[in-house]
Amino acid sequence: MNVIVCIKQVMAGDQMRFDPRTHRLMRSLKSSRMNSFDLYPLAMAVHLKKEYSGTITVLTMGPEISKEVLWEALAIGADRTVLLSDARFSASDTLSTSYVLGMGIRKIGKYDLILSGMRTTDSGTAQVGPQLAEELGIPHLTGVEKVEREQNRFLVERMIDGFREKAAITPPALLTISPAIGLHTPSLVDIEDAFTRTPIERWNLEDLKADPTRVGHEGSGTWVEELIPITKQKSCDFIEGEPRQQAKALLEKLTEKNLLS
Repeated sequence: MNVIVCIKQVMAGDQMRFDPRTHRLMRSLKSSRMNSFDLYPLAMAVHLKKEYSGTITVLTMGPEISKEVLWEALAIGADRTVLLSDARFSASDTLSTSYVLGMGIRKIGKYDLILSGMRTTDSGTAQVGPQLAEELGIPHLTGVEKVEREQNRFLVERMIDGFREKAAITPPALLTISPAIGLHTPSLVDIEDAFTRTPIERWNLEDLKADPTRVGHEGSGTWVEELIPITKQKSCDFIEGEPRQQAKALLEKLTEKNLLS
């Protein structure tokens, strides 16, 4: 079984900085990390490899510093990693990102499953997975918690609207993986091996034979027009009196602010 996992390097939420002129995210290695939701498709890929054998290829799009999350993916269990990196990919929205990832997957070649996280912590649109499936013209399911192979199809399960749904999907297909599956933690040996074995491959626009009008700002259907900082002000009120008086006063304050129903 050949599995491709799409991951993303994101900025820590409290360290996000934007260029005031271009409105683009200012990335730095110090404040970057793997998108936490992408750890789950990696864990699922490792599980499927153990159950059915095969290979795991991990793909990401981003600047050179995105290699860090690919090293982490190798430690978790990836066999091959590919970085899609080109200055012309900068400022891509979810549509153009899906196109670039799709071109990367076409270059990789034959696969049974593409796995991705349900969303990212820096934008949270949950669009790239489904858009990538549409770009490649393959079926997809979101929020998957269980995957089993049965002859020429996959049996999957997910929770949706309070019901456990069971479905069958034929490969090649794309699945976004729910955090409900749990994580796979690499050992110290795995981490050491990640930095001494397979090198990271790097592909640019020409390597992908991609259309330059479909990437970056030019290929994006959406863009940031304006950023408005919001300042949150906090205050602390001390309630005096005996415990019963304090409780009554607190209840009145919460009711006054419509914080109790």
